[in-house]
Amino acid sequence: MTKSFVDEIGAERAQALASKAVAEAIAEADALGLPQVVKIDGVWCRRYPDGRIEPVEAGR
Repeated sequence: MTKSFVDEIGAERAQALASKAVAEAIAEADALGLPQVVKIDGVWCRRYPDGRIEPVEAGR
């Protein structure tokens, strides 16, 4: 049976690569002024780089 990519490089290395990629994507989105979608107290919200937070409205 063929090994998965994670099995090939190891779980620790895969986690490090994923963490780096996520951090880079967040930095790029922030630089473009795009929001991050986060869950705050059970409500999905858009968090903008300027600190503004807006709830995501259902159906929009």
